[in-house]
Amino acid sequence: MRNKNSILALALVALALAISGCSDLKHDLPSPVAPGVQVHRPSWVDTSSASFHGKVIRAANGDAQECLKCHGLNYQGGTSGVSCVACHQTAGASLHGRGWIDPLAQNFHGNTIRAATWDMRSCQTCHGPLYDGGKVGVSCRDCHRGGAGPENCATCHGSSNNAAPPRDLGKNTSRSARGVGAHQIHFLGSSIATSLLCSECHATPTAVYVVGHIDSTTGAEVRLSSLLANTVTNKPGTIDYDPELPTYTPSPSHSQAALTCSNTYCHGYFKNGNLTFAPTWNDTTGTQGSCGTCHGNTAAPLDTLGTRYLPKTASQGGTHPAVAGLGIRCNVCHAEVVDANFRIINPSKHVNGKLNVLGGERDW
Repeated sequence: MRNKNSILALALVALALAISGCSDLKHDLPSPVAPGVQVHRPSWVDTSSASFHGKVIRAANGDAQECLKCHGLNYQGGTSGVSCVACHQTAGASLHGRGWIDPLAQNFHGNTIRAATWDMRSCQTCHGPLYDGGKVGVSCRDCHRGGAGPENCATCHGSSNNAAPPRDLGKNTSRSARGVGAHQIHFLGSSIATSLLCSECHATPTAVYVVGHIDSTTGAEVRLSSLLANTVTNKPGTIDYDPELPTYTPSPSHSQAALTCSNTYCHGYFKNGNLTFAPTWNDTTGTQGSCGTCHGNTAAPLDTLGTRYLPKTASQGGTHPAVAGLGIRCNVCHAEVVDANFRIINPSKHVNGKLNVLGGERDW
């Protein structure tokens, strides 16, 4: 029995010495930056190696969180004393942390780019001038597959179908949002009018960083330079010219504050039209598409569509024949444009700058 107790005591002493030795060794480890000490292999900084750190991080879905343990929360050195920033940020690049490719994360790269006023050029330092991999071998085009990669218009606004919102720069998709509004109706057209090009209302950039595209001005610049919006009516020399009326020359304008467009041919500034109609860009009621808003009258007590949609007659300071009381509907004279139920049947012949009457189109 005595021998067994002696053996047990000797074992406990040996275990204590072992633990003490491990503890001493842990505190006496050399610094990672001491001569001859290297945590990573030489291939860690070799872009051609399979062990290049960029490729390792890529395999971890872009998660560089492990690096923080030695290099510090800001990658400035930490306990290792080796700054990752020395190489990465000298050329204007930045390092990524957890959540870089997670749209729900605060550190999502889209949020970072937004904070940088949409300037993505620092990404090219590592990912290449075409964002197709560069020296890190990580292509931004794996996700951003449109033309120009992440510099595609739809990266910031619109969708893969077209670049017109929704989505706007604030990720809004509701038509009531000022950045969304009636974009799709204008871009794709509707049941009453054909589509417009972006350039007809905006300066369309040839590249992301051209002057006037991404700048310090709040909101989009709306130019309304479309030939259609500036269509002149009651022009001298036309068959319908009336010298007793002025020549109606639109002067289109957009109000950033009220979100309205005014003095445009498209919305009533033409002979026999409602010259003061100024539709609200983000209106969601649907009433602004009524025929009477541009020509005619939407107000009660006009009891029929024919009277509500009739352009201005002589008694109203216009020249349109007063046919509503005679039971003559719009389609009798404008059969190529509208049917007997006041529905537009050919948007390409409506709001196109021409007067379509009795099977022909003409300036007016």
